[in-house]
Amino acid sequence: MSQSEPIVTMPNVLTVSRVGLGLVIFWMLSTGPAPYAWALVALAVIGEITDVADGFLARKFGMSSKLGAALDPLCDSLYRFTVFLGFAAAGWIPLWMVLPFVFRDIIVSYARIAAAGRGVSIGARWSGKVKAVVQGVAQIAVLVLFALGIGGPWAFWLVAVAVLVTLYSLVDYVNGFARS
Repeated sequence: MSQSEPIVTMPNVLTVSRVGLGLVIFWMLSTGPAPYAWALVALAVIGEITDVADGFLARKFGMSSKLGAALDPLCDSLYRFTVFLGFAAAGWIPLWMVLPFVFRDIIVSYARIAAAGRGVSIGARWSGKVKAVVQGVAQIAVLVLFALGIGGPWAFWLVAVAVLVTLYSLVDYVNGFARS
């Protein structure tokens, strides 16, 4: 980050706010989600809107920064991991289902670091974008079904689809790293 890049920008605030939203969602899910059903849906939708809005605002108003580029994937990972962990805390999914989300993001981050050490940049891949959309849709769908009173096994299967897409994205990134 250069000396002239401001740290506190609207895109960066939106990016970091996802971590706070994730923690609030986790708390609601782990303390008995029933009273918060529709609030959980609203917070998850806000989380996904901030994910789109931060990048849009950064590009549209020339507020892109190296800090923002580093914070965005970190905050995305922390937000989504925390929500999936909340699903496990609520008893909707087994805890092991959360691990692929964490493993994928850690492995991809370290692959990028290793590639950068070799002078190669591994940018965002199409599979990573699809993964993010599928994870966000799965989270919102699980919460909407819960709010409607029809969650049951749907949570497991919706998250299972997100796990499979996440694992596919991991393989895609590792292949991209291996080819670089």
